[in-house]
Amino acid sequence: MSFLKIKKNNAYHSRFQVKWRRRREGKTDYYSRKRMICQDKRKYTSPKYRMVVRKTKKNIICQFIQPKIEGDHVLSVVYSKNLKDFGIPLSYTSFPSSYLSGLLLGKTISKNKFLQLKKKIKNEKPFLKPIYAILDIGLGRTTTGHKIFAAMKGAIDGGIAIPHKETRFPKQPGESHVNTEKDSINSRVQGHQIAEYMESIKEEDEDFYIRQFSSAVKEKIEPKSFVLIFQKGFEAINSQ
Repeated sequence: MSFLKIKKNNAYHSRFQVKWRRRREGKTDYYSRKRMICQDKRKYTSPKYRMVVRKTKKNIICQFIQPKIEGDHVLSVVYSKNLKDFGIPLSYTSFPSSYLSGLLLGKTISKNKFLQLKKKIKNEKPFLKPIYAILDIGLGRTTTGHKIFAAMKGAIDGGIAIPHKETRFPKQPGESHVNTEKDSINSRVQGHQIAEYMESIKEEDEDFYIRQFSSAVKEKIEPKSFVLIFQKGFEAINSQ
C-alpha cells in the first residue's frame, strides 16, 4: 500500500486567501493595474492617463481615465454604438468600428484645452504637446491584429500619444510586416476585408449570408457599399 502526501491540509486552508473580488469576476488585472497607475513621486501630482479599451458582445468601449486616490475618473467615453450619429448603422464590433471609436475618442480628448500642455523651446513659439496615455486592455489578449490595437491606432491618429509597436498591427499572411503593414491596416480600417468576405459568402451560400449579415440585409446594404459607409463615417468624424 502506497502512502500519499496530503498537500492541502488544515494548515493550508487556514492560511488560504481568496483573490480580490474584481479579479475573481475577471474584470480587473491588479498586477498590471498597479504598474499602470503608480506615478513617480518626483513628478508630484502630474496625472498618469490611461486609454481603456473593452469589448462586449455588441459594443467596443473606449475610455480616457485619470486614476485618483478615491478611484478612477472617466474624462471621456465613446461607445461604438455612438457611430450611428455619423452615418454607420451596423457592425459596431468590427475592426473598422474599433478604429473609428478610438479616433472619435482621440478627437474629443485632443480638443480639451484643460488636458493640453504647452511646451517651450528657446527662440521658438510655444506649441501644444500631445496628450500622453497608456493603453489598458485589462484581461484581454494582446494578439497581433486584435481589435484593441485598431482602437489604439484610431486614438493615435486622433492626437493621443500612446507608446506602441507597429508590429502589433495586422499584416497579410505569408508576407513580411515591413512591406505590407501600412496597406493592410488601411484596408482593414476601411472594411475591405469584410466586404470581400460578404461577397464570397453571398455567392456560395445565400442562406448563411442572410443569417451572418442579418443587420446588413435589414438595412439593405450591399457588400460594395459597405466600404463607403465607413469612409463617410471617417470623414464625418474628421470634420468635427
